[in-house]
Amino acid sequence: MSAIDEILCLLRDGEWHDLKEITKKVALPKFKAEMAVSFLGEYGFIQLNKNIGRVKLQPSILKFIEEIQRLEKEALSH
Repeated sequence: MSAIDEILCLLRDGEWHDLKEITKKVALPKFKAEMAVSFLGEYGFIQLNKNIGRVKLQPSILKFIEEIQRLEKEALSH
């Protein structure tokens, strides 16, 4: 799984997450975690509060991920 995928999985609870937490849970060097978060922010996947170093998924992205998961479960049950 890529770093971006791991970060998105971590953020799919819809809550704010500290960059330190993301770095630790995804087991990335701080620089790489910051690059991944910056990428996600630049393309509108996350809300980024640079003042306190916290991020969360944009509500529309969270809804999109939840719908994909629902469709995957539905497909597996058939």
